[in-house]
Amino acid sequence: MFEGTLGVGVGLLIGLALLKYSGYGDALKKELGYVASGAVFLLLAAVLPTISAAVGVLAPAIGWVNIIFVVIAFILVLVGAITGAVQIFSKIK
Repeated sequence: MFEGTLGVGVGLLIGLALLKYSGYGDALKKELGYVASGAVFLLLAAVLPTISAAVGVLAPAIGWVNIIFVVIAFILVLVGAITGAVQIFSKIK
């Protein structure tokens, strides 16, 4: 049902909702903000192909914007995951 960027974006948002109830949500507000921003960019990237199908002239430009959104989402999720892991593992010491 959910494949590609749409599935990953929805999966990240569901993971964030579940993480809130695990007890780590309050300690990782800043880091989870990065992951949530990345999920929003993935959802935007999932919507763009429907726009390019409707407007044929802008299809190449929308394709490039789609790639840019996916790269931005990857960077945001990566930064959020790395800083969150550092935050959690620094408390374990």
